[in-house]
Amino acid sequence: MLRTAPGAPDASGRRRPETIPGSEFLLEADAIIMAFGFQPHAMPWLNELAVERDSARRLVTSHAGAFPYQTSHPQIFAGGDAVRGADLVVTAMDDGRQAASSIIAWLENRDRAIAGLSPEGSLFPMTH
Repeated sequence: MLRTAPGAPDASGRRRPETIPGSEFLLEADAIIMAFGFQPHAMPWLNELAVERDSARRLVTSHAGAFPYQTSHPQIFAGGDAVRGADLVVTAMDDGRQAASSIIAWLENRDRAIAGLSPEGSLFPMTH
């Protein structure tokens, strides 16, 4: 990551962020949630992970089932413009909220599976 500071005001008075030289730093995280806007980007890393897309290059997700907004890759969830194409920001916000709920449910389910528990809490045989 890097730090920014407000730049000089432009003709409209807006101060755009400018990078502070030498401010680069690493921020450790257990998970990263990325947000993209408007047009689906090429995102070559999605190709490497074989994430399914439709004919318009939008990400294909399930809106039904145990984990809505999950893509064909079980650890990647998507919503908003990357799934629907250009739409209202409130729609993207709602998709993001619902995808976040699905991510939490998926993580809880994964953690239960690792612990040898079913989603209801009873033990079940682990398969790997």
